[in-house]
Amino acid sequence: MGLELAWAGGSGDSEDMLAVRCRTGDRAAFDEIVSRYKLRLFRFAYRLLGDRSEAEDAVQETFIRVYKAIPAYRPDGYFSSWIYRIALNECRRRRRGFRIHLPLETVQQTAPGPDPEQSAMTAERNRQLRQAIDALPEHYRIVMMLFYFDEMSVDEISRTIDVSVSAVKVRLHRGRERLAVRLNGAL
Repeated sequence: MGLELAWAGGSGDSEDMLAVRCRTGDRAAFDEIVSRYKLRLFRFAYRLLGDRSEAEDAVQETFIRVYKAIPAYRPDGYFSSWIYRIALNECRRRRRGFRIHLPLETVQQTAPGPDPEQSAMTAERNRQLRQAIDALPEHYRIVMMLFYFDEMSVDEISRTIDVSVSAVKVRLHRGRERLAVRLNGAL
C-alpha cells in the first residue's frame, strides 16, 4: 500500500508496478517487462554494437541482470531509464571485449516504392546518416540515439547515463552540430 502511494502521478507507473510484482516472484510480470522492452533494447544495442548476434546476447544478458537487480530497484517512475542504463552498461562491457566495429550499412535498407532511383537515393542518404552517427564520439552518439531513436526525454536520458540535464542538452546540441557538419560535406 505504501509503495502504491509513491507511484501516484508518475509516468512509469505500470512498469514500476510490474517491477514490484517481479520482486514477489510474479513471473508473468517479468515476462511483460521482457515483452515491452526486448525490441527497443535490441534496436538500442544493435545501434551501439553494430552486430546482430552481439546485440541479441547483450539484450539477453541485460534481462538476466534486470532479473537479478529487480529487488534493488526503487519505484520512482523512471523504470525505462533504469533498464536502459543496464543495457548501456552491458553494451559498453561488450565493446571493451571486442574492438571490431561493424558499420550499420551492412544492413540493406531501401525505401519501398515504385521509383528505383528514389529508392537508391534514400538508401544512400540513410547510409550516410548511419555513417555520420557512427562517427560521433560515444557520449554524443548515445544521447542522440536515446533522444531520436528511442524517443526518451532529456530527463530520462539524464537518469539513464547518469549526467545532468544540462549535460544532456549540451551533448544533443553538439551532436547535432557535428552531424550537420559531417552531413553537409557528404550530401
